[in-house]
Amino acid sequence: MNPKISIIVPVYNVESYLHKCVDSILAQTHTDFELILVDDGSPDNCGKICDEYAKKDSRVKVIHKKNGGLSDARNAGLDIATGDYIGFVDSDDWIEPDMYELLYNMCIKNNCEIASCTSTIYYKNKTVTNGTHPLTIHNRNEAMRAMLQGELYDEVVWTKLIKRSLLKEIRFTVGIIYEDTAFTYKVIHESQQVCCIGAPKYNYLKREDSQMDKAIKNIRIDGVLVYDEMYKFINEYYRELSNLVALKLANISMTVLNLISFNQNFPKYKKEYYKVTSILNSYFHKTITQNVYPRNVKILLAATKIYPLSYKILVNLVSNRR
Repeated sequence: MNPKISIIVPVYNVESYLHKCVDSILAQTHTDFELILVDDGSPDNCGKICDEYAKKDSRVKVIHKKNGGLSDARNAGLDIATGDYIGFVDSDDWIEPDMYELLYNMCIKNNCEIASCTSTIYYKNKTVTNGTHPLTIHNRNEAMRAMLQGELYDEVVWTKLIKRSLLKEIRFTVGIIYEDTAFTYKVIHESQQVCCIGAPKYNYLKREDSQMDKAIKNIRIDGVLVYDEMYKFINEYYRELSNLVALKLANISMTVLNLISFNQNFPKYKKEYYKVTSILNSYFHKTITQNVYPRNVKILLAATKIYPLSYKILVNLVSNRR
């Protein structure tokens, strides 16, 4: 008999966190699952630790593979998963004992293909627990709107349980850092009903050397490209929601442009700068007409539309005046 749930954990260079993560999964009150640990060519002792768990618990499966990144590791787990539902846990995080019992029962009792809970995020100097709310059931369109608005649940996969049948043609995009964003909306599109509850069952450790932090330091434009792709998809199937994506794209574009504009080595990122301004300018009429930006931001967007280098000039000018 196949297990009810497959839990996929990509593992790379997390030796000091791995035991807490795996132990929290093996302690789940819902016991009918397989745990797929994907050793993504980890240079430390993670591979050995994974093998030790497999010897102790028959529910644990281990994949050892050449390093390919988070998306590639998750895809390797998906390729061998046999559970009716799929869950994802990052190897430096941990989950509450009843997380998957809660999510699985939500799916079964409410005939939903996706169930979502909330999380507690542990920063270096503070802890933030996301809001609580009662069980809510959405159809596909309502779920897509809620995800794009950031209401009740968001774009991450680690708070969710997903029916495996939705993922026949869907995999994580390899080589990008916004892999959850590029994945989740496609999965929601395949669903009929999505349920969510404001119960913080996932514990997320915000590390300074996380992929997202590295992206900020190294300046990546993945997010802009992902939202550009998402807009085209949403505009085709959910036209009434396209403005929400346009705003997300504009926000991430301005965030990236700020990073590049204030970077002392601007010539290194000049190509990325003009790529982002080109995409941002193509959405000018979608963003400038919405009443979410103050006058100074609209002026900035208009100036960038006329002369792309205006963004860098103006934000640096304002910064120097402070």
